[in-house]
Amino acid sequence: MKNVSKGLSKLLFVFLFLSILEIIFVSAGLSQTSQRVRNEFYPGDAVQIYIVDVTQISSKESFNISNDYTINSKGYIMLPLIGEVKVIGHDRFSLAKYLMDKFSPYFKEPYIITMPLIRVTLMGAFQKPGAYRISPESSLWELIELAEGPSDDCDLRSLRIERGGKVVMKNLLEQFEKGYSLEDINIKTGDQIISRPKKRFNSRDIVNYGYFIISSINLYLYVRDR
Repeated sequence: MKNVSKGLSKLLFVFLFLSILEIIFVSAGLSQTSQRVRNEFYPGDAVQIYIVDVTQISSKESFNISNDYTINSKGYIMLPLIGEVKVIGHDRFSLAKYLMDKFSPYFKEPYIITMPLIRVTLMGAFQKPGAYRISPESSLWELIELAEGPSDDCDLRSLRIERGGKVVMKNLLEQFEKGYSLEDINIKTGDQIISRPKKRFNSRDIVNYGYFIISSINLYLYVRDR
């Protein structure tokens, strides 16, 4: 009987031990899943890189490679000293860490910040419509400032976002006035922001409206007299 009890105790101990191991491995797997890197870089966009050697921050001999680098069709950028670097698959934090490792043979204590620059096209009533690269943390106001602001006849109430030929958001005036970031508005690379000019009356419009009013009055009088 004692042997049976000991055997059951051993089995219970093994079961509990395996259960604890399973919980540990499952938790580790969930932790790794939650820490997966979110890609923030796409071909045609750019990477803004700021790098400084902390130990030589006041030295004139410090080699400065801070700049904006275009991402080619294969997802690579070309950097001084280390050559081609694949950025597709990274977010801004994992790329900064990766670059610090790559530049460590050339800098004693490199400090690196990276930022994706997305492509957004401004079309319509802007001073300089066109395609611009900008940080997604920038505001809609800052984006429009790259085009030197809205034109004098711009109807800000008409601002809308198109993606792939479809309107995905209208009425951006509130976001424009409150300075929301492009990330907050959910503007993505390749989007188009379109505005219309304000409608203005010209002499022909006045004549047409006058003719319409006179015709309406004549019709009313004709019907009334009958």
